[in-house]
Amino acid sequence: MKVFKWLGGLLLAVIILAIGFVGGFAIDIFIVDKPQTETFVSGDLSIHFLQLGNKYTGDSVYIKCGENDILIDAGSRNDSSSTIINYVDEYVTDNTLEYVIATHGHEDHIAAFYSESDRVGIFDYYKVENIIDFPLTNSSATSRTVVGKYYAARAQEIADGANHWTALECYNNENGASRIIQLSNDVELEILYNYYYDHTQSSGENDYSVCVMINQGDNHYLFTGDLEERGEERLVEYYAENHGGLPHCVLYKAGHHGSKTSSCPLLMETITPEYVCVCCCAGTSEYTDTAENQFPTQEFIDNVAPYTDNVYVTSMVDNYVDKSDFSSLGSVKPMNGNIVFTVSGNTITLVFSDSDLKLKDADWFKNNRTCPSAWL
Repeated sequence: MKVFKWLGGLLLAVIILAIGFVGGFAIDIFIVDKPQTETFVSGDLSIHFLQLGNKYTGDSVYIKCGENDILIDAGSRNDSSSTIINYVDEYVTDNTLEYVIATHGHEDHIAAFYSESDRVGIFDYYKVENIIDFPLTNSSATSRTVVGKYYAARAQEIADGANHWTALECYNNENGASRIIQLSNDVELEILYNYYYDHTQSSGENDYSVCVMINQGDNHYLFTGDLEERGEERLVEYYAENHGGLPHCVLYKAGHHGSKTSSCPLLMETITPEYVCVCCCAGTSEYTDTAENQFPTQEFIDNVAPYTDNVYVTSMVDNYVDKSDFSSLGSVKPMNGNIVFTVSGNTITLVFSDSDLKLKDADWFKNNRTCPSAWL
């Protein structure tokens, strides 16, 4: 049985929506130091890159298009579920997510989908109509693993009526799945082909990532999960050989949190992004003590810089006692905070729950990275 929203939360969402319709929303609106529940955006299509409520890097992207509510990933840890639910509930009016996409079997992308004894996960809180996820994994699927818990929660959601397809089934239009999902008259969600949907990797999970393109007329928005350099190169090569190439992308969700192993030169010169959003905690030593390899890396910045300086980052770390000891991390705080990219007609609007500074203008960048010549 699903957990339904509290009446007070629903009333708050209605009040915020009414205020928005009465007062209107300014172009390039900037909201600073506001609670998540007060960041409300109207428009034909809105894409929300979420802070996840803890010091760990992870992905969760909420998309609103017409009557469709879409969630791509639910990281970074299981305790992020309450943060995601509190945010998404301001937009979901019927307790239903029409589409959930789980890109690959890493904790920082799927852990908030399942419930634990002390908290409810996304699958138990919402009714989910359609689930699309990774065809392959190297992870053990036992009941004790993250992937195993995800599979168990997914199985219950399917038993409750959800459709389930892998990204490969979608790309091949098999078993009732569709490569192109029409979200509105003008917007479609396209499941791209990734070589690693049907070719195993010797190690790791990142290259198994589900790759998605949202098409809105001539505007294209690309999401590649944690796909790494060889996977990105194969993506470019496959689409060049079979579909006339990947298009220029107005928006690109930075691959693998701004790692040096993703957002490779070939992909960047192919899609020439205009806006790049990075889901990470800038400067965290979670994965490495080597400062230049911490997200977002210098190599990522150098690869993106020739095409755009419109680069934004959700979170950053603060108050290290010892930068070589991740356990000493005191807190996580917003860089841009929740980032909302909205397209209404021909107008693109960005809303931030915190600073509106581009990455290149942030103090963290000035103190930790070298500014590429293209940004000077």
